[in-house]
Amino acid sequence: MLLFAVSAGVPVAFVGGAVTGWTRSVIGAPTWVSWTIAVLAVITGLPLAWFSTTPGIRSATNLLLRAYRREGLEYVEQQYLSRLTPYRAGIQLYNLALALDHAGDQDGALAVYRSAADRGSPPAMVNLAYWLSRHGEEDEAQEWYRRAAEAGYTRVVPGAGER
Repeated sequence: MLLFAVSAGVPVAFVGGAVTGWTRSVIGAPTWVSWTIAVLAVITGLPLAWFSTTPGIRSATNLLLRAYRREGLEYVEQQYLSRLTPYRAGIQLYNLALALDHAGDQDGALAVYRSAADRGSPPAMVNLAYWLSRHGEEDEAQEWYRRAAEAGYTRVVPGAGER
């Protein structure tokens, strides 16, 4: 919600500044520069505000899901996630893995959970560990549970840590 407030509020502040003239007085630039900054703030800020809402998050996940189905995981990682920090990319991949899991594509979800976990997403680590545990790969599952706990994941997973 903070991202929404900031990304929606900054364009409003710059447009207000362009109208009242305070941005011109602060940065000492001509009127056209003040209005250009205001327009750029609107162009970049409002999409960020949209994608920080629940429908926006769903839209981003659906975009990744369509790209994944069309081109594959490597394409999604290169085209959509390469500019993000590993943590943010992990979150996006985790959401994609959940969508694949809900759609019944367990093999695809497993590959995406693994990619998200490799980027440091604790929820992806737990989901990957759970899947591995259910398929008899206990040693690797325990390793992912341990890494999730070390990364700060605090939710209790039934069966986690039991041998």
